[in-house]
Amino acid sequence: MKYDLIVIGAGSGGVRAARIASVHGAKVAIVENNRFGGTCVNVGCVPKKLYYYLSQLNKDIENYKSYGWSIPKPSLNWKLFIKKKDQEISRLNKIYEGILSRNKIDIINGTAQFLNSQKIKVGKKTYQAKKFIISTGGKPRIPNISKNTKLINTSDDIFSLKKLPKRMVIEGGGYIAIEFAFIFANLGVKVDLVYRGKQILKSFDSEIVDFLIQSTPKGKIKYHLESQIEKVDKSKNDLIINLTNKKKISSDYILSAIGRVANTENLGLENTNVQLNENKSIKVNRHFRTNDSNIYAVGDVIDYVNLTPVAIRQGHFLADKLFNNKKTIEYDFANIPTAVFTSPQIGTVGLTLEMAKKNKIDAYELTTNFKSMKKTFSKTNKDTFYKLVIDKKDKTILGIHIISDDAAELIQILAVNVVAGNSLDEFRKTVAVHPTSSEEIITI
Repeated sequence: MKYDLIVIGAGSGGVRAARIASVHGAKVAIVENNRFGGTCVNVGCVPKKLYYYLSQLNKDIENYKSYGWSIPKPSLNWKLFIKKKDQEISRLNKIYEGILSRNKIDIINGTAQFLNSQKIKVGKKTYQAKKFIISTGGKPRIPNISKNTKLINTSDDIFSLKKLPKRMVIEGGGYIAIEFAFIFANLGVKVDLVYRGKQILKSFDSEIVDFLIQSTPKGKIKYHLESQIEKVDKSKNDLIINLTNKKKISSDYILSAIGRVANTENLGLENTNVQLNENKSIKVNRHFRTNDSNIYAVGDVIDYVNLTPVAIRQGHFLADKLFNNKKTIEYDFANIPTAVFTSPQIGTVGLTLEMAKKNKIDAYELTTNFKSMKKTFSKTNKDTFYKLVIDKKDKTILGIHIISDDAAELIQILAVNVVAGNSLDEFRKTVAVHPTSSEEIITI
């Protein structure tokens, strides 16, 4: 069978590329060996956000009480929640499949292997295409410990958790580890976080990270920094986690969230001219072409920002470039807003002050922090922090970094100012809505 385009991997970026290419008149097939929707739908953003909502509902009960509500002690039906979560994911799987079918894209079930730059094998059948897009995504990095590796779970495994543990050890310092630490702590789980570095979320503004830690109720999450899991022993009732700093932790469940790696194994890339980076991700140019002129790659399989909206934009851009004669939209991949679903949330876009200095930009910061009005009656710490990074030369807003209960929603809109290159003066022309927490960033 011959196609104009074969996409390998039906995740967010792959499905978008396939759909747009088909809209432009290309004959398209997509290969998938698992469920449709990729990491985000099945073991990423979507189920994680459902876990997050569940944990926030439990956390908010204390704030309700501060307003005078009398609420009996709630009980969680974990099995029912997991069932509902699985039903939602199945619904989304069908939506993705429907998108492909409606756009007359041939679906090939199985694992693709390149025979050469124009041909792949799936099972016993071979398929030929003028162009290929690899969008096979990533997978959790497996920890290197001396024994009992099977006792350690990954961020994929956490979404099939059969019961809620009382104690959990999480290894990692990136956003996946930190989000799960807050999710399970807010569900009443005793959480120990182990990280080899000095600061969690090391790519984020350090003042923002410090504020997050300080705003967390004491004892909710115990941090073990500059350490790693060395080995795991199993006793009758406990898992004994031995750390490299010689400390031991007793727990019921271990989650390893030490990063993700590109899915490039068993693709037959050795039969093509595709080259890999040192971290095994696929090497591409700015237009996502590999070293093989017929083969492209998008999403988590390349060495780039691993975010669903980024993969979608990459897939859309590439399909336009390959199959649309009109001028393609050049997306701004330099200023990508991102959020960390902690309690409170982190939102960030653009440069930190430290990054600006490294780029030899003379910049300064404007900051404010306070306790949100919603928490007026509760005995919580300050929970809101806003920071703008400003270019001294022309007052251009270089970066925005925030912490608040709604940071993820706020940063989406605030990012427009950074992408558009707005100045502080233009930013301040806006009349704020009162009373809101967000008005403080307008009047900062």
